[in-house]
Amino acid sequence: MRGLHAIDWIVCAVYLLGITGIGLFFYFRGARSTKEYFLAGRSMGWLPVGLALMASLTSGIGYLAQPAGAVKYGLITLWALAGIPLSYPIVVWVFMPFYHRLQVYTPYEYLEKRFHVSVRAMTSAMFIVWRITWMAAVIYAPSLVMSIVTDNKVPLKYSVIAMGVLSTTYAALGGTKAVMWTDVAQFVVMFGGMILAAVLIVAYVPGGLSEIWGTLHSTGRARMTANIPAWGEADIFGRFKLYLYTDVTAASLIISATVGKLGNYCVDQALVQRYLSSRDLKTARSGFLCNCFAYSFYIVIMAVVGAGLFAFARYYDFPKTLRNDQVFPYFIANVMPIGAAGLLVSGVYAASMSCLTGGINSVITALTNDFYNRFRFKRANLDAGNLSASEQRHHVWLARIATVVLGGIETVAALYVGKMGDIYEIANKLINGFIGPLFGIFVLAMFTRRVQTLSVVSAGLVGSVVAGLTIFSKQLGLPLFQVGFQWPSVVGLIVTVVIGYTLSFVIPEKAGKDNWTFRGVMNRTEAAKSGDQAGDEVAAGVNRR
Repeated sequence: MRGLHAIDWIVCAVYLLGITGIGLFFYFRGARSTKEYFLAGRSMGWLPVGLALMASLTSGIGYLAQPAGAVKYGLITLWALAGIPLSYPIVVWVFMPFYHRLQVYTPYEYLEKRFHVSVRAMTSAMFIVWRITWMAAVIYAPSLVMSIVTDNKVPLKYSVIAMGVLSTTYAALGGTKAVMWTDVAQFVVMFGGMILAAVLIVAYVPGGLSEIWGTLHSTGRARMTANIPAWGEADIFGRFKLYLYTDVTAASLIISATVGKLGNYCVDQALVQRYLSSRDLKTARSGFLCNCFAYSFYIVIMAVVGAGLFAFARYYDFPKTLRNDQVFPYFIANVMPIGAAGLLVSGVYAASMSCLTGGINSVITALTNDFYNRFRFKRANLDAGNLSASEQRHHVWLARIATVVLGGIETVAALYVGKMGDIYEIANKLINGFIGPLFGIFVLAMFTRRVQTLSVVSAGLVGSVVAGLTIFSKQLGLPLFQVGFQWPSVVGLIVTVVIGYTLSFVIPEKAGKDNWTFRGVMNRTEAAKSGDQAGDEVAAGVNRR
């Protein structure tokens, strides 16, 4: 095995040092206020917002998972693109103006107004636990690449530790602004490596794109529908069961991608925090549109990489022991030219570090805003109560300490991620797995008036348990819950909404409560909104339900 050349190592080192330098730059510039540290002073333009959204969602897992999915399943994986246009109007015309009107630090603040502080704490905790498991996988992905491209000369555990330490360091130093501007730099590295990989793979396949297409067509991987055994003999209920228990179908990709994108862009603090940092609503919308184009291009180009690798395998003797998620790293180490291999490895690290640092920063924001500040100081959010300069510096200092602790937890958890399956399965389970119940709670809160605290808490807990059982069904030995790995988010969403709304008929609506539904919030006058904000600190200390 050839492995990485000295030039490749230099390319990787220059990239890693440059990223750390950005964190140090923003540290010495000084993010001293809570708004500056957690929301970049609400001053970011559309380009960093858009690219940070893209970088926060796209990790090294996606860098490996998308080609691995195309190698295993073919071009049917392109149906995931449908999630962008289907979710776009809801994100832009419903949730963005809603959060802009509320001026929150986290989406979960709203749920205290609508229900009770217990719902805010529960949903914020759901997000934190989900993001921690996801970020452990994010650390694992580039570490797997490094282990393969060095023929295990850099063992997986050492790479995991190095990745965790480096990402935690610059996330702690600079806050949200440092994370978002490093996301921009990492976007350039990530996309540069991705495009280079696609061009080289196509060039290396004799016959180029026409040969790749012919190979896909002859092997059935050009199909845009799933080939499900026993489909023709099954009745309508049998077909529903087959669809539910088949890993990849057109319907599962479209539905799960749409639910996943709605959850990510609407209630996932890691992404919501990106457009909360924008200077105004118009900027946030422009940034989100930029993200949509970038993400669509990413899905297409990575499908080309996966399809090209599948065709290239006819002309190159890959080891038979390689899993689907190991083919691309092996190709980088043994086929790509010197220098280009270093750029590709840097691209995997760039994708992972941007997602990881954004995730760490968002989790710390939720911990500080929804727990420490809320329960320790009885304040609705970090803007309430006119914090003194010393109090704000205290919050920032505490956030940096918490970032270091969280980074350590995730680094340890990353050592156990590989036991969940190949990277494509891990990605689809952990990216969207727990977002379904969380999104379901917001659906009940924003679009129904009759659902109350006990109903939504019960629904959220049951939905999370059911989603968790579908994700870890193999490890737990529960065949009933072993549905296709695209479905956990959808199952969690449906269970949460159905149980919550059903319980609302058993638990009656309280009379005379404020209307904090979507329509109620958006119909408030600016004067009323100002009054609500002024009373937040007082209201936060009262059990209003």
